[in-house]
Amino acid sequence: MDSLAALGALGIGETEQLLYRLLLRRRADTAAELAEELGVPAARAQEALRPLETVGLVTSTVDNPPSFVPTAPDVGIEALISLRRAELDGLRVLAVRLMAEYRQGAASGRTDLVEVLSGPRAVLNRFDLLQRSAVAEILVLDTPPYAGDAGPITNDVEFEVLARGVVCRAIYDRAALDRSPKAVEAIARYVAAGEQARVTNQLPFKLAIFDRKVAFVPGSLDQPDIAAAIVVYESSLLGVLTYVFEQLWTNAIAIAPDPPHLPPSTSDDPTPEHRRLLALLTSGMKDEAIAHHLGWSYRTTRRRIAELLRVLGAETRFQAGIAATRRGWI
Repeated sequence: MDSLAALGALGIGETEQLLYRLLLRRRADTAAELAEELGVPAARAQEALRPLETVGLVTSTVDNPPSFVPTAPDVGIEALISLRRAELDGLRVLAVRLMAEYRQGAASGRTDLVEVLSGPRAVLNRFDLLQRSAVAEILVLDTPPYAGDAGPITNDVEFEVLARGVVCRAIYDRAALDRSPKAVEAIARYVAAGEQARVTNQLPFKLAIFDRKVAFVPGSLDQPDIAAAIVVYESSLLGVLTYVFEQLWTNAIAIAPDPPHLPPSTSDDPTPEHRRLLALLTSGMKDEAIAHHLGWSYRTTRRRIAELLRVLGAETRFQAGIAATRRGWI
C-alpha cells in the first residue's frame, strides 16, 4: 500500500495515514475491523483514529461499536491546511511579541548591532531564513565576483517570496550580465514573476535588505566564496546601507517585464549571422572587437547590430538578450 507521505508534513503519522487511506476505499469500518485489516492491535488502531477525528479527516457514527467514516479528501485536507495556516499565523503574532522583548533587551544595554556568520552552511541558512521571513520588501544589489565566475545563481526562494506578495527590488551589475548569457534568462524569469529589476554599470558590493530591518552583506567584497557574512540590525549603519541602495536605484536603468516594442515570441530560427552576433553581444564584446572578430567594417557592424535589435523589437542590448532568450535563440 502506498503511503500518503505528504500528510506527514501536516502532522499525520504513518499509521494514521494507512488508516485514512484504508477508510477511503472501504468508506466505513469499526476500529477492530481496521486493526485486523492493517495487522495491528485494536488498541493501536483506536489510538491512531483519535488524531484523525481531531483534525476532521475521520468522523464516527453513534453505533455500538462505532464505525469510522472518512471525510472527502478535498474537504478534509483543505481544512487541515487551513488549521496549519492558522497555527503559522499564530507563530507570526508570537514573533511580533518576542521582537518587543528583543527590543527591550537592546534598550537595556545590547550594543552588538552587527553579527558575523562563519561557514557556508551558516551563511546560506541565515540568508534563506531572512528571505522566507520577509513580509513587505526585499532590496538587493547583485554584482560579481561569483563562485565559479558563473554569474547570478537562480534563487528559487525568491519565486515563493514574490508569490506571497513581497516586493522585491534588485539592481544588477552590467558586468554580471555581460559575463554570463544565462544571467539574462534568470533575470527575465524573476522579472516575469514580479521582481522590479534595474541594471547599472558598477555596484560597490553585494547587499540584501529585508523589510528595512536587517541587512545581509558578504564578509568579503572581492572574494566569491560564502565563507562569511555580516548581518546588520536596525541602526544608523542599516540606514546608510538603505540610503545607498535607494541612490543606486534612482540612477539605474529599469528592466521592463515587456519591452515596449517587443514582438510576440516566435519559433522562427535566427539566421547564422544573428546567432554569431548574439553570442558576441552577450559576451560583452564591444562593437570594435566584434567588427575585428567577424572581419566586418565598424560601420557594417553597427548597421547589423541595429538590424538585429529591430528584428527582436528591442531598444537596448539588454532587451535584445531578453527577447532572444524568450524566442529560444540563446
